[in-house]
This record gives sequence, structure tokens and C-alpha cells, in this order.
Amino acid sequence: MKKYPPFVIIAHWLTVILLVVNVYMGFKLEDLAESQGLTEATFGNFRTHALVGMLILLITLARMYVKRKHKDELPQLQYYGETHKKIVNLVHALMYLMLILIPITGLINVYQSGVFGVCFGKPFPENAALSETWHEIHEFLVKILLVLVAAHVAGVFMYIAKTKENILKRMCLLAK
Repeated sequence: MKKYPPFVIIAHWLTVILLVVNVYMGFKLEDLAESQGLTEATFGNFRTHALVGMLILLITLARMYVKRKHKDELPQLQYYGETHKKIVNLVHALMYLMLILIPITGLINVYQSGVFGVCFGKPFPENAALSETWHEIHEFLVKILLVLVAAHVAGVFMYIAKTKENILKRMCLLAK
């Protein structure tokens, strides 16, 4: 069975881990923001969340570059119909789009709040506040991503059940 290159495999699973951590952290930050707001004391938590988001963005862009550069060398899925092919490609494209848009909307929110400059030595602004609109967009995109991830995982297991081909091995470093 043809496997993905090691970089793609590592990037895939690292993205999964970072997403789980950052989604959990994001929902905890929502509680923190409601109770304490964006303050100098809470900023470290927001900064960590933002940095993990930027790391996810960088890994996603690198992964897209490697996959595009080595497109002909990657394992190909045996689609069982044109509809299956369209659904698989749409889910993958939308997941990548969300992995790009979510960090960007988060970064826009941090920038417009006035605290972005703190990372570069500026004092913490007295009236720092996150935008409710950008927060809602950011959170909505996260929810879309979670639905897409669920569809992706379900699709993998449905494919295995239908074809009896364990395609999980293609995304595992140690599997033979």
C-alpha cells in the first residue's frame, strides 16, 4: 500500500493534536472572556491560543505546499462513483479552507482589539476588547470545521467498511 510522505503524515497528526488542544482552549477562553474580559492578566492565555492557531496555519500551508509539489507521488483513493469523488474532494477542500480562515479571523480579532502590539513591546491598551462579530465568525468557522472533521472520520470508516481496504495505514508512519 502506497503511503503519504512522512512530512504529510506528521503534519496531519500534529494538526489533529493542536486542533484538539486549541478548540478546548478556545472554549475555556470564552468562559474566561465572559467572566474577566480581555485583560493584561488573561492576555497570556489568549496569546497562547493565538500562537497555536498560527502554528496550525503554518503547518497547513506547508502541508498544502508539499502535497501540491508531490501530487503525482501521493496515494490515490479509489472512488466508488462520481458523487463519492465530489464529496471527498469538497470535504478536504473545505477543511483546508477552514484551517486557513480560522487562524486569520482569530488574528484579525486580536489585531482589532489593540493587544497585538503587546507582543512587540507596546503597553497593554486600557480599553482592549475583542470584537463580538469577529468572535462569532471565528467560532462559527470552528463549528464548521468540527462538522467537516466528523464527516472526514466517518467517511474514512465508511470507505474501510465498503472496500475492506484499511486506508488508515496510508496516514501512519509505523504501519506496513
